[in-house]
Amino acid sequence: MSLTIGHSGCMPIELRPLERSDLPLLAHWLSRPHVREWWREPADPASVEAEYGPMIDGADPTDGFIVLREGQPIGFMQRYLLADDPDWQRTVAVGIGSVPAAGIDYLIGDENDTGRGIGPEMIAALVADCWAMHPHIQAVVVDVLQENRASWRALEHAGFDRVWQGTLDSDHPSDQGPSYLYLMSRPTP
Repeated sequence: MSLTIGHSGCMPIELRPLERSDLPLLAHWLSRPHVREWWREPADPASVEAEYGPMIDGADPTDGFIVLREGQPIGFMQRYLLADDPDWQRTVAVGIGSVPAAGIDYLIGDENDTGRGIGPEMIAALVADCWAMHPHIQAVVVDVLQENRASWRALEHAGFDRVWQGTLDSDHPSDQGPSYLYLMSRPTP
């Protein structure tokens, strides 16, 4: 499965399922300072395999995607259903309640590609795929650290609304500190 989305004046964004051959590139991206600051997890090959290999093998229900622009990999995105992780669902319920939702995470691999409008395009592409692939969900939610202005601005440009601010009850290193929750509700026909 591959999804291509673009709009007038923009190069299309393609989402391709994560493959094992992508893991060295993903490890490289995770080690970059502009990513590591927010995506706080080990970037060594064994850790990346342990974290993302189960997605590729189907043992983890999270969907991982390499983002392509003009056929070149520029980033990584993942999508998960909150119902697949009840602890995380309870954590984000502080801002969204019990609405059936998906969560997404994203990164742009090369710092030179940041600040160019690519983030909102990537987010819009994955949200469109969420609606198509999961007709039962009613919203997409993203948690972002308040200090990560570029990320929450990308969400706002993609049409998300800030619905909560505070400190999430999470042990994950990427969630440590004051956060915002952003939500996009499924469009009504």
